[in-house]
Amino acid sequence: MHINTINLMDILEDKFEKDQAKIIAKAIDEAIGESVQQQATVLATKEDIANLKVELTNIKSELIKWMFIFWLGQIGVLTGIIFAMLKIKG
Repeated sequence: MHINTINLMDILEDKFEKDQAKIIAKAIDEAIGESVQQQATVLATKEDIANLKVELTNIKSELIKWMFIFWLGQIGVLTGIIFAMLKIKG
């Protein structure tokens, strides 16, 4: 038991029998422990979301870079096709 639980048990012993106070204090301690564990899970989830946002930003910049390279490639290919057609015709 934690120190806070022992203090709580002293307070509960004023109103209840020792065994009942011990059971109630243990139940409260377990409930607090579960609550702390749930909060830790929520914090981990927030950290995961922050990491995901950073990763998405990196992916977005990579995507823009490759789109630009693709557009330049398309312009080069179209320019080559136009010059080839003009050479054939002229």
